[in-house]
Amino acid sequence: MAEKRDIRRGPGIRTVEINAARQVHARTVRARIPIDIGAIDSQEPATSTAISAPRFVQPALPQSSRQPSAAHSHVRHTCNNPRNPPCAHCGTMIVPSPVATLPLEDHPSLTINNWTISTKKKPILNSQELEDWENNKLKGLTLPEMIFGNSFVRIQEKTRNWSIEFNALDALREVKLKDSGIRVSYSKKWMDSKQQKQRQQQRLSIALGSSQPLSDIDDSALQIARHYDWTYTTKYKGTETSGSKKYKFKKDDSQTLPIDKLARPDHILFYDDMILFEDELADNGISIFNIKIRVMNERLLLLSRFFLRVDDVLIRVVDTRIVVEFDENKVIREYKEMEGDYKTLLTKHKMSHSHDPKAALRDSNWVAANIPLITRECEILNLNDPN
Repeated sequence: MAEKRDIRRGPGIRTVEINAARQVHARTVRARIPIDIGAIDSQEPATSTAISAPRFVQPALPQSSRQPSAAHSHVRHTCNNPRNPPCAHCGTMIVPSPVATLPLEDHPSLTINNWTISTKKKPILNSQELEDWENNKLKGLTLPEMIFGNSFVRIQEKTRNWSIEFNALDALREVKLKDSGIRVSYSKKWMDSKQQKQRQQQRLSIALGSSQPLSDIDDSALQIARHYDWTYTTKYKGTETSGSKKYKFKKDDSQTLPIDKLARPDHILFYDDMILFEDELADNGISIFNIKIRVMNERLLLLSRFFLRVDDVLIRVVDTRIVVEFDENKVIREYKEMEGDYKTLLTKHKMSHSHDPKAALRDSNWVAANIPLITRECEILNLNDPN
């Protein structure tokens, strides 16, 4: 769109009115308007346990045996925050809010039956908050570069006062305050160089008359700080709260996620995606913890993922998936740890993609599908029958 300029001639100084900012705002508003349902012929159904953002359109039913749930035909959810209203076309909650606020904050909330799902997105911690976390809440831990400490995802069953929440503070509390044993790819070369320099200094001292014996330099002599896990690996599964001790997860590794139900093309009522903390490991890779959630009429799926890539060393993925069946009041939690050698995965990717050999190693979904499984655990909680 051409930029409109209105040159006003008259007494005084000439002025030029530029309305580019207004046009950008107008395009943003138009982009948030749902697509006309009649203009859409078909759409790919959502599949498996992958979580992706919904489109604000009613999906056409595929010509197969997979059909949407019967509950899809009627709306039973309530959008609790007026700043995040439902779409007039399809009923999906609009996230982010179509109305800007200061300070920047997005707090959508949705209720289905006796279940309330809410999220909050706020900016990274400021300097005062970081100081409080470092000195009081997380003593002994050098904090990641970016922490979204006021953001969270919460799933609550109000009748029994049970909830599970994912937040940055509790996730970082699971980081071990001891050496992880992981070193960057060039650490051995750096250590060898330091040891060689130390030997040269010792030989020079002996030549000058010193009787001090030669000794190899070690980590302590080089003053390598190893008082915490610098990769920020966390095995955080969520923070539970309950009004009764009987509502606790019970381990049952024979349980599996209901993939057949999650693969149905059920309409997505609410979707959100947020990062809780991130660190680039001094340009040696990435350590990131993020949450994705999608809510349908009968169930929800939450994915909590910690993704670690130490360049030329290793790749690690820690996944926690939670499925809630609203009508059955049943919660399934699956926990997985995956880890593999960086060069092995890189070689595997090069066999099929040569234009960008390292592209897939930046994609946590590809990595999780191609990395060896180390640990799997499954737990179940039936709120109707906790015994």
